[in-house]
Amino acid sequence: MSESFESKLTRLEMLYAEQDYTIQTLNEVVAQQDTEISMLHLNIEKIKDQLQMLNSELSSNIDPIVEKPPHY
Repeated sequence: MSESFESKLTRLEMLYAEQDYTIQTLNEVVAQQDTEISMLHLNIEKIKDQLQMLNSELSSNIDPIVEKPPHY
């Protein structure tokens, strides 16, 4: 009742094909995620730059008389 060589080989070929498909699919997902992560990093850097500009503009426009006292 043991499997024949051909049936074992066929089963191994099927497993290999399934694993190859899975690896290709995962590779595509990882490549897409890498692109998205790179874009997100660029967006974060832009937002940081905008915040720094806003902070510098705000700090230069603050009237020292209106500032909160040091105990706040």
